[in-house]
Amino acid sequence: MVLCMNCSRLFSGSIVVLFLTACTPMIDTHGDALDPDVLASLQIGRISYTDVQKKLGSPSARAVFDSEDWIYIHSRQERIAFFKPKETQRTVTVLRFGRDGILQKIETKTLADGRNIVPAAAKTPTHEETLTILDQMISNVGRMGTDTPVH
Repeated sequence: MVLCMNCSRLFSGSIVVLFLTACTPMIDTHGDALDPDVLASLQIGRISYTDVQKKLGSPSARAVFDSEDWIYIHSRQERIAFFKPKETQRTVTVLRFGRDGILQKIETKTLADGRNIVPAAAKTPTHEETLTILDQMISNVGRMGTDTPVH
């Protein structure tokens, strides 16, 4: 009887431990965190693209439109079981270079600087939405062998 009671306690304790470990958050990191000392050592007005790349590595992204910006992004998310992950940390560091390839400015933004963007609910109407499959098939009859473009 005492043996059964000890087994019961051991089993109950094991179940509790399993439930507690299942609730431990899983941590996902994206991007590489920049070393603050290395970032502080970058001399504005003196260091070039290649020197920055040697010290920090390749950027996460580069600006697309008429700009010489390098963007380094690091984020950390915590997820418990099957719930939606929650971003707990984000750092976006932008290095701005002049046309000559020399570092001009360093900007760092954190999660607190972010803003929520709500997508517009409006839809752009298109002609294809009003056509059924049968309408589309009928409109293509006779066009297969011609140079008439299909819309």
